[in-house]
Amino acid sequence: MPARIYSGVYGPELVETMGRAFDRAWADFMPKPANLGLARSLMATAIIEAVELGTRDHENLVRRAIAALSTTIEADPEALGQVAPGADHGRRNRPDAARQAQREQ
Repeated sequence: MPARIYSGVYGPELVETMGRAFDRAWADFMPKPANLGLARSLMATAIIEAVELGTRDHENLVRRAIAALSTTIEADPEALGQVAPGADHGRRNRPDAARQAQREQ
């Protein structure tokens, strides 16, 4: 896998936008996978990659983070383990959210 290189220099407003997008995406994603660390890392990486490509829109960053995690789970359901205990099993992310974010790229 090729190494990802990020500029790593973000202004305070952009850092706040990225943080809010991450928090919203994580709050909206249900049910939570068992491997929480990996799941959160995938979402954060998707946000950073989108920012590096020039995306600054909060809603777009949220969609991309959710799509990245949804796509990974769809492609390899065992990669993130079983659903975390106590997760809300009633809410599910729509698979089309991942396709929508990919079209926006």
